[in-house]
Amino acid sequence: MRHMHKWVGFSVIAILGAVCLCMALASSATAQPRPMAEDIFTPLIKGYDFMKEGKYDAAQEQFEKVIKADVNNPFANNNLAVIMERQGKMQEALSYLKQGATHAKDYYNQLQQICFPGGLCYAARPVKKLGTESAIAPIISENIKRLEAKMGPKPEDIPAKIPPMEKKGD
Repeated sequence: MRHMHKWVGFSVIAILGAVCLCMALASSATAQPRPMAEDIFTPLIKGYDFMKEGKYDAAQEQFEKVIKADVNNPFANNNLAVIMERQGKMQEALSYLKQGATHAKDYYNQLQQICFPGGLCYAARPVKKLGTESAIAPIISENIKRLEAKMGPKPEDIPAKIPPMEKKGD
């Protein structure tokens, strides 16, 4: 009976150890950056090519395909923001940038970058090669700052009542 009690105790410890090991391996496996699936990557590349050719409507369609499959994709969200900004739709552009920023740090694809003079930069063409950290996250962050500066102060940042000016030399 005593040997059986030790055997049961050892079995419980072994099972708990195996469960902990499996959980650790599973969490490290999910934490590893993975390349984008082809159904995401292909429309991103097509969209890039359309933007390069100045076919913004066709590019927008491709990036919207990506968003339907991966709502947080920072490449598609950033590129859609650039298109919206070029169309003067600043609030929509900002919404896309903020959506893309939510998980941008989790996308490790390297990229090629193009900037519009005086406008937003876009990481329009991700490459399949993965980096050691997100290349798109700092670009989206910078684009948010640029766009907010371009949009000017928000209504809540403007004082409701302008203070009266002092009269000089009465």
